[in-house]
Formats: sequence, structure tokens, C-alpha cells
Amino acid sequence: MYKKFYILFLSVLMIVFQAELPAQQDQNRPSIVKIEGTEQLSRLDTDRASSNNQQIFSVDGFSYYTTSSGIYIYFTRPNNNVRLFALTGQLLWSGELVSGKFFIPTGEGIYFLRVNNKSYKVSCK
Repeated sequence: MYKKFYILFLSVLMIVFQAELPAQQDQNRPSIVKIEGTEQLSRLDTDRASSNNQQIFSVDGFSYYTTSSGIYIYFTRPNNNVRLFALTGQLLWSGELVSGKFFIPTGEGIYFLRVNNKSYKVSCK
């Protein structure tokens, strides 16, 4: 009798803890910040990138550059499927981004940015 109750209790605990894991994982993912404004990468952004010896990359309908604090992205087209991976292959962020400027806070390191099924190696330093 007690053995069945114990097994039932453990089963319920496992279900409860598994339900909480995705919510905890969402807290660890970096938040994407939309930067207001309709212009592409502004003069200030260009100066900031060149002062850090960073290059602005324009590829396949979007532009990006990196700093030690994160990745700045500008999309010209709506509905962009974006995924950010750590060097280890761990998925850090995934979602759909519309047209506009965005900032992904990452910290220093090497990342893989996958935009619309094309991958880019990104170095934040």
C-alpha cells in the first residue's frame, strides 16, 4: 500500500519539476531589445563600430555588427527566423524578428547566428 503511494508521489513530483524547467530556461535566455528608429545603422552606430575596430556586415537582407556587450542587427525584411547558438551548440535564443534594429546582449565570446536558415559565425570582443 505504501509502496504504491510512494511511487505515485514520485511520479507527481517528476511531472511538476519537468513542467517548471521550460519556465526556468526562459529566464536564462537573453532578451532581445528593439531599438526605435526607421533608419538603417545610424552614424552613431557606425562610429561606435569603427571605434571598436568592428566591421558592419551586410548579408542577405540584414546588417549586423558586434561589440563586447552584444550583437546589433538591422533587418530590412519582415519575418526573420533568428536563432543564436553558443560555441558549444547550446541554443541561447530563438524567435521571429520583424524589420528594424535589434540588440542581443551576449557578452564576450564566439556565437553562431542563424538567420533564415543561413549560419554566421559572430565574435563579440
